[in-house]
Amino acid sequence: MNNSKYLIYFAFIVFFVACARSPIKQKKQAMRQYSGEVSLADDLDFKHLILGIQTHIQYFEKKDFNSKLRFGPREITVGEYVDALKYIIRGQYPEQVDNILFYKKLNEVFDIFEVYGGKDWGDVFITSYFDPEIEGSIVKTERFSEPLFRTPEDLVSINMGAFIEAFPKLKPIEKNVIEQKSRDRVVRGRLIKSSTATQYKVVPYYDREQMDSKLVLASLKDQIIVWVDPIDAFFLQIQGSGRVRLADGKSIKVGYAAQNGHPYVAIGRFLLDKIPREEMSLQKIESHLRSLSEVEYREILNKNPSYVFFQKLDTKSLTFMGTEVIEGRTIATDYSYFPKGALGYIEYEKPIYENEHEPPAKWVKSSRFIIDQDTGGAIRGPHRLDLYWGSGDEAKKVAGVMRNPGRLYYFVPKIKKEKL
Repeated sequence: MNNSKYLIYFAFIVFFVACARSPIKQKKQAMRQYSGEVSLADDLDFKHLILGIQTHIQYFEKKDFNSKLRFGPREITVGEYVDALKYIIRGQYPEQVDNILFYKKLNEVFDIFEVYGGKDWGDVFITSYFDPEIEGSIVKTERFSEPLFRTPEDLVSINMGAFIEAFPKLKPIEKNVIEQKSRDRVVRGRLIKSSTATQYKVVPYYDREQMDSKLVLASLKDQIIVWVDPIDAFFLQIQGSGRVRLADGKSIKVGYAAQNGHPYVAIGRFLLDKIPREEMSLQKIESHLRSLSEVEYREILNKNPSYVFFQKLDTKSLTFMGTEVIEGRTIATDYSYFPKGALGYIEYEKPIYENEHEPPAKWVKSSRFIIDQDTGGAIRGPHRLDLYWGSGDEAKKVAGVMRNPGRLYYFVPKIKKEKL
């Protein structure tokens, strides 16, 4: 859900997750050491996991080794974490992976922690995100009438953390001004000249409906990257990154750059009279929107005032950490509870299709190792997880229906003095 990305998930199909437990307020409450046994099995090619861990070692080696990663009650230095990761992949190569040796070393140096969860420890609600591949045009056409914008020059960020420190009376609003794509407590706005010529003031940035107005389009015409279908543009903003194919065979890779500061609102809640809750999916929502007139579908899209700005990318989609996404292994969680770059494990249900034009024929229990690299504007709390499925139509087919309960664990270096 950096990626890169801001709203890299299908929250628009999730209306609420029943949470009977008391909410937690601190990172140290977000997980605990697991007292049971987890039967480790992985449904993906292991080589991508090894490559992902290698990438994360490189990422952490650029950081301060004395800085800390918090796993619930346990705090680990980056240096200790790097040592543990290096140990478990020592002797492993993408072209020659020994799963049994990996499991053995993992058990030697890591404890398993379970997350606080929703209804119970370990319990999480799993959705999925992907990189859409859509068609577009360098110039505006009747079909491709919606622009993808670069970050506007008049978009500003107000560091509310600094204001709260200077003015403690603002402390009560702290939790309401944290934007999850930023490590700072920020508010987005627009810088304009006030009636007093010598002064400027900050006002809320344009919401989605205003962004589609002729006035804003005219003022931001130099910030347009490419033109796409309006409904495609909406879902691309939710995913946060994707690829736009042009008529000449070329394509443009785009990724999240910034957001307008307005809250994300799931449009699925406004379609319950059209789509039963148990059938709600990206595919159902998109199909319904395309059955409407432009006036009608824009009225629904505008229920979500959040708007995402993009940048061109030369690489795969990037995570919140700045690393490339790993198909099937990157997850997005709330970084206010879970450390980025952490190795973890999920148990989940995977859809199995017999007919590509029909809903899943069945769901099978599955599991895999994951790396917590990403975050998303609506992935909030110690019970939410968004799994990156990949790119294109096949990924869309699966990601569009993923909204099931599962379990999430993290691997935390054991407390020991000897060096690995």
